[in-house]
Amino acid sequence: MTSTAFPLAERLRRFAPPAFIFLVVYAFYLLSTDGPLNGSGHHVYLAQAMLNGTFDLAATGIPDRYNDVISAGESTYIPFPPGPAILLLPLVAIFGTDVPQGHVAVFLGAVNVCLFWYLLGLLRVSGVTRGLMVPFFAFGTVHYYAAATGGVWHYNHVVAVFFLLLAIILLLRRAPLILIAATLGFAVISRGPTLMAAPFFLWYVYHQRHQTLTFRGLLSRAWLKDVALFASGLVPFGILLLFYNYARFDSVIDSGYQAVYESYVNRDVAYSYYRLQFPDAGHFSLFDIRNVPLHIHALFLAPPDLYPDWSIIRPSRYGLSVLFTSPAFIYAFLVRRETPLKAASWIAIALVSIPLFLHYSQGWWQYGYRFLLDFAPFLLILTALGFDDHTSVGSRRIQFALVAWSVVAGVWGLYWANGW
Repeated sequence: MTSTAFPLAERLRRFAPPAFIFLVVYAFYLLSTDGPLNGSGHHVYLAQAMLNGTFDLAATGIPDRYNDVISAGESTYIPFPPGPAILLLPLVAIFGTDVPQGHVAVFLGAVNVCLFWYLLGLLRVSGVTRGLMVPFFAFGTVHYYAAATGGVWHYNHVVAVFFLLLAIILLLRRAPLILIAATLGFAVISRGPTLMAAPFFLWYVYHQRHQTLTFRGLLSRAWLKDVALFASGLVPFGILLLFYNYARFDSVIDSGYQAVYESYVNRDVAYSYYRLQFPDAGHFSLFDIRNVPLHIHALFLAPPDLYPDWSIIRPSRYGLSVLFTSPAFIYAFLVRRETPLKAASWIAIALVSIPLFLHYSQGWWQYGYRFLLDFAPFLLILTALGFDDHTSVGSRRIQFALVAWSVVAGVWGLYWANGW
């Protein structure tokens, strides 16, 4: 009896923290929602169409009020990749289009926080750092708004974060490379820019075999085999996206985003802060280097909206500086240790930012800068390492203050953003 009781007690002890985290975060996310949880459920209707053997949403009953819908003859499509809809297939198969996409976002958002808690354990950070980083991610970053809102854009981000966190966990657990790549592939078919994070995984795997980066190491048979295995896990998802495009628009490179962008231009929609301030200025391209300063402004410089009498400040739906929303991220720049994770994380952040910063929109209806979520797991890793590299009493007080500010800002932002 004793030999079985103790292992059972040990399992319950290990399960208790993530279960508690999930219940608390899930409850707070659910209480933070505003309006019906089935609003903007584009992926619910895509899942229904897929169950009918097509990507055409015309016969699924998708509401006319939905934005970002493309009409092609008698067919109706959405530009978003299919990953988030694939995740909904079992639920839609059972409940039909009554599935509340927003509730799935809330549930998955709480799961993401649990995954991050587990990832921190694999990083072997201190208990204090773990205790600070979990509430920071849950309520002090744009993930809070995305999960509690659950709109089509935000649900996409929550799904991508889920698969990115899972892929990183599998990497640190030394899972088969093809499985890691396949998990990353699901992130890619949820948010395309996450493909640019692939070098993070390859860099880390390389440094598990070699101490320094050399041509000999890059040309070694073992390393080339690793690259081939990783690529073989990603290729099927690339083929799926090409097929998805061709089945909708008779072109493997047409995703539908250009059509949505042109509809904004034709309707003279203020899809960016720049367009709001300068409505008569010329439009940039779908991807244009001139968009880079606009993203830098939204990410680092965008202030809250100030009313004339300064009695009220509110977040702007066009973005809000990360230094205001999540200042604890400053510690990502203060990592002292030299580790493959540090270099790999910065590589991922830099590469994922390229397609994001070139994009014509800076996120639009959002609290903070929602595109940050495409590289958030890597920024969170760096922040946790930075926290753990500064453990003096004074540093811990600063960290606590920055996390507290971030959480308060997150609650404040969601409160006002729910009125948009």
